[in-house]
Amino acid sequence: MAPCAGPLPFRIFFFLAALDAVAGVAIWPCSALGLCSYMPAGNPISIWHRQELLFGMMPAVVAGFLLTALPRWTGSRAVSRGTVRALAGLWLAGRVAHGVAPSIAGPLVAVFVALLALMLTHRVIAAGNRRDIKIAVLLILFSAGAASAGNLPLEAEGEYGSRLGMAAVLGLLIILSGRIVPSLTAAYLGTSKKPSPMRSGDIVEISAAIAALIGLGAWVLAPVAQTAAVGCALAAVCQTARLLRWRAWQAAARPAILVLHVGYGWIPVGFALLAARFLHPRIPVEVMAAHAWTAGSMGLISLGVMASMIRRHTGATFASSAQMSAAYAFGFLAAVARLAADILDGARAQWLGLAAIAWIAAYILFLTDFRQGPLRRGLIAPLRCPMTDSGDDRS
Repeated sequence: MAPCAGPLPFRIFFFLAALDAVAGVAIWPCSALGLCSYMPAGNPISIWHRQELLFGMMPAVVAGFLLTALPRWTGSRAVSRGTVRALAGLWLAGRVAHGVAPSIAGPLVAVFVALLALMLTHRVIAAGNRRDIKIAVLLILFSAGAASAGNLPLEAEGEYGSRLGMAAVLGLLIILSGRIVPSLTAAYLGTSKKPSPMRSGDIVEISAAIAALIGLGAWVLAPVAQTAAVGCALAAVCQTARLLRWRAWQAAARPAILVLHVGYGWIPVGFALLAARFLHPRIPVEVMAAHAWTAGSMGLISLGVMASMIRRHTGATFASSAQMSAAYAFGFLAAVARLAADILDGARAQWLGLAAIAWIAAYILFLTDFRQGPLRRGLIAPLRCPMTDSGDDRS
């Protein structure tokens, strides 16, 4: 069997991720109308919402991407249909538990992510592809964060677990975006006969990786310490330098690529917000940074990567879609509005409402295009094995 033959895991996991993205935010309008303020086990909606997106939506996005890309990375067989269904069932069990038995939701998510790490580790070692072990390490950290945050959501350990989980996801985004974004940009510019922006293996990449490790590590361990602010300031500078080298302006005419650049841009914004604590300790930087990273980076990069992988496996890597362009615009609006809600206390409710509506609109548009528009072929078309790599899952 050819390495790329078999089921496409993204078909189920991207669909579930988008549904969960809508469900995780739709609770906010209910809260604003006074219909509910607490979820099961007395957890505030803000905690439930955070865990639903961080430990529900994001594991589904990661699973869809990694399980689909893994055969290409390792030259191995596609993940079996039974394995995909079992993992999807485990993910669904975690989401159901989050609603009716929160105490077991965290462990279920932790097991789900740990299984992804185990599958990744086994295949990359068998293929001699040891450089991807760092992805497995981040998955293990993500799993540990899910277990801690799920068991003790209102305790200090739960907050630590949430920070660890978020840092692990950001690490994954930083690594995978470094492969996907410049490769897609270069491929697109190549079709237009423009200079490629790809460069790798130099001081900028190394500095960005080290600075991100220092900044995220300091934030997880001691979020209010001045050392964390300094580390995050360094990370903001290095991540900005990395992003600028990808030359987003040269692909500005292609929303499907631009959204990945913009989504990545929220990563240095989050670091910069945490660094602002050094200037004014009373600024609510941690909440603002968390929303820059979740609503901004995770929301936009997830939309862009999911749509990109679907297009690639239908042989339409650079196809345009008016619905997806609108989804990207709504996703960006949601991130801006959510940050505004943290800054403008006098109009917090209005900005929260706008952020929720824009976020829901973005993912509903994705689902609509997934099921009815150009992306629909990703659900029903046979897997193609193009001779050229568009960069969606590896640089």
